[in-house]
Amino acid sequence: MIPDYQANSVYVSLWLQKDYKEVYTNLITILSKYNINHQIIPDTKDVWCRDYMPLQLDEDRFLCYRYMPDYLLKNSCNRRYITDSLEVSQKMGLPIKESSLVIDGGNVVKVGDKVIMTEKVFAENPGVSSKWLKRKLQNHLECEVVFIPWDRYEIYGHSDGVVKPISDSAVLMTNYHDYDDSYAEEVVKRLSKKFNLEFLSYQVRKPNRLNWAYINFLTVKNLIVLPCLGIEEDQQALTQIRQYFPDDTIEQVNITSLIKHGGGLNCVTWCRYIPSTHLGD
Repeated sequence: MIPDYQANSVYVSLWLQKDYKEVYTNLITILSKYNINHQIIPDTKDVWCRDYMPLQLDEDRFLCYRYMPDYLLKNSCNRRYITDSLEVSQKMGLPIKESSLVIDGGNVVKVGDKVIMTEKVFAENPGVSSKWLKRKLQNHLECEVVFIPWDRYEIYGHSDGVVKPISDSAVLMTNYHDYDDSYAEEVVKRLSKKFNLEFLSYQVRKPNRLNWAYINFLTVKNLIVLPCLGIEEDQQALTQIRQYFPDDTIEQVNITSLIKHGGGLNCVTWCRYIPSTHLGD
């Protein structure tokens, strides 16, 4: 699979432009500044495009899964926000490999030749054994899948709210040690078998409950767009990201209007690699 740090193009839903105009404008300004190709995804139903857009397997193939999130299905009024990912992918002319498995793209963090997912994917695919599902996931994703526990207090169960790749062999983990040490230790136990681990942490008098969002930054090529929340942790997050990604350019975007609805910059962006010969198409 192609991780975001090997991608060269960023896509967003039109709903980002409509509902979060300031975030959209600031993000596009940064992408344009660094000559990052950016486009609008057609016919989306909500802003959270990371969750329903296909997973890039290689230059020419994308895995399109069933996007049927339980947090939208539970309320009939929210079902209108479920984007038909296959229809969107076909309209974009993407070469698709279809999967019958229920997956959320936000629960797929690509790190080198591996993927990190929370175990919520087991709850989303009931009626089959975990052994069968693990085998199918690895077959469909065409790589090894490393599973971490699902924090049941977090309804989305997305791994992109827990970890971010630093390189093909190293992973940065959000500050779970600051508020749920037992969960953090179990994640560390599992990930340390496969990756080198680094950790975010904030030394503030009164931690802000939204400071998890710093891990949900956008990565494309050698550019990082880091959330800014207007809180005490902002500078500490920037300092640490600079430490862990010394060769990358880092910009910040205030996402205060976005984060209160449950997501960050990774959630509202979809990255892909396009060969340079096709970038102008």
